[in-house]
Amino acid sequence: MQVPGLITVVNTLAERLRWARDQRGLTQGQLAKRAGVSQGTIGNAESGIRDKPRELLKIARALQASPDWLESGRGDWQAEEVNFEEVAMKRRVPLISWVRAGLWGAVEDHFHPGDADEWAEAYDTRPGENAFALRVTGDSMTSPIPGDRTFPEGTIIIVDPGKAAGAGDFVIAKDVATQKATFKRLVSDGGRWFLKPLNPSYPTVEIDDPNIRVVGKVVEYQMRGKL
Repeated sequence: MQVPGLITVVNTLAERLRWARDQRGLTQGQLAKRAGVSQGTIGNAESGIRDKPRELLKIARALQASPDWLESGRGDWQAEEVNFEEVAMKRRVPLISWVRAGLWGAVEDHFHPGDADEWAEAYDTRPGENAFALRVTGDSMTSPIPGDRTFPEGTIIIVDPGKAAGAGDFVIAKDVATQKATFKRLVSDGGRWFLKPLNPSYPTVEIDDPNIRVVGKVVEYQMRGKL
């Protein structure tokens, strides 16, 4: 990036953040106060410890910098034409992994909040701070019925553990003993609760084991859609 009088290299988010803060004449503490985040958050981002902080939008707004430029270096750095309300509709959540969603699969989440290597955007919902995303594997949630809702392999689902789930909702359930999870529809029949696949080739499982609990409600899926 060319600045009058000197050449400044801003190849990383940390470098861009430091550069933009200098342009605004702010200390880390002043920027943190404007953004409503801790000074440690700013310090970690500028040192590269957290290369994609969840608070990126708040920091960009405080700097009046383009969130896209701050994250990727694309476009103009200043945010005169950025619609922050529109950007705020997107919510980045960590994309964690599991072995297989068809039956029960081991869920792997090695990330601290804000430190994931891979992310998904929630466009149509505002999931809570503990939300995460999963990529569907297997075909147990692929419906053979034309026009029915379906989640083929590769679909990304956004899961919010803070949302209460009821009959008819799509959920992630977990076996506490084995730490394995599955993606199914939660249904009720005669006061009993079941995890039901959309593909009738797979069995419906009654939740009668105290080790099995619903850990999150699926609130959005991509192929884009709000549940």
